[in-house]
This record gives sequence, C-alpha cells and structure tokens, in this order.
Amino acid sequence: MDDDEAAVRARARDSFARMARRAYEAAHGESVASSPRGTRWRVEPRVALSLALALAVVVALVWWSARPLDGTVPEADSGAADSFSPLPLVIDVAGAVASPGVMELPAGARVRDAIGAAGGFLDDADRSSINLARPLVDGEQVYVAVAGDEAVGPVNVNAADAEALEALPGIGPVLAERIVADRAAHGPFASLEALERVSGIGPSLVARLAGLATA
Repeated sequence: MDDDEAAVRARARDSFARMARRAYEAAHGESVASSPRGTRWRVEPRVALSLALALAVVVALVWWSARPLDGTVPEADSGAADSFSPLPLVIDVAGAVASPGVMELPAGARVRDAIGAAGGFLDDADRSSINLARPLVDGEQVYVAVAGDEAVGPVNVNAADAEALEALPGIGPVLAERIVADRAAHGPFASLEALERVSGIGPSLVARLAGLATA
C-alpha cells in the first residue's frame, strides 16, 4: 500500500469516526473522547447502534414525505378501457308487430327487446312461435308469425335463391344473402343443421326451420 492510499483510508476512518461520535452524542448527551490522529478509532457497539437508528429515521422521513398528502394511491389510467364499447346490433323485426322494420339494439339484447322496440305484438301474433329469451345476433331477422298462418316450405336451402330463403321464418335479407354466399364458397349443405356454419344462424333458428326447409 503506498502513502497516498494509506492517507485516503486514514481520512475515511477519521470522517466515519466523527459521524459516529456526533450521532452518539446527539442520542445520549455524552461526549466521546477523541482518539489521537493517526490511531485506529474503535466504534463501540452502542455508538454503531445509535448511528444505525439515526440512518433508519432519515430513511423513514424520506419515504413518508414521498407519499401523497391525502394518503390515496394513484389509480391506473382506465381511459383506454372506458373508450371501448361493443357495437350495436342491427336487427330486422318483421311479422305481427306494431312497427316492423330495421332497428339498432345494444349488444347483449334479446328477442324480447327487439319485440319491444318494434312496438310489441299485434293481437293476432302467434307468441308461441318465438323464443323471447334468445340472445340476438347482428344482422338477423326476428319474425313473428300470425296465428293460423300456413307453414311455408319445404324450401331446399341448396337450391333456393335469396328471395325464396327470405320466405322462411327468421331468415331476413342479410341471412339469406349469407346462406347463398356460403353455399357458393363452401359447397352445398349436407343437412339442415349444417346451416349453423353461416354467421348468425344457431341451433334455435335451425330448429324453427325443421319441416319448413330441407337440404
């Protein structure tokens, strides 16, 4: 070790000793005798403990001052989540309702909501022909039959054009065009249940077409 390095270490020991001595004197009100310069100064355990406590207090004060004044925790920005909203459903309500037509309903709406938006059932509506609890699908037709109407069909879904498909209950212009386009792209339907591969057609609608349509 050269003389410069020894001098640096000696100054560091002296600086640490002075810091520890001041911390001890502030905590205990007693003076600590100074050691001659150039000699090793021994830090007593109680002096080291006082220094550690003083440093802990400083750290705690810094942490406390960094907290919000009202004690609240900042919340994450929820603007991105709030800005998203599901697209509305476009539904065609036809048949025995007061005001048939195309209307927009909120996402998650059911058939009963579509009937209500169309002004409700007419007196001669066949209410048993429709499931009011069924969730709606964008682009579908909700058709309310008139009591005593003769059944339509059977319509061959592999041969009928869009106009003929629209004559089936629950199949509006949008679904009719989808059936024709799907048939052209993927080939004929092997069964009536295969209509479920068309967007907007589910098991409940296929069940309604039983006896009225064939594949």
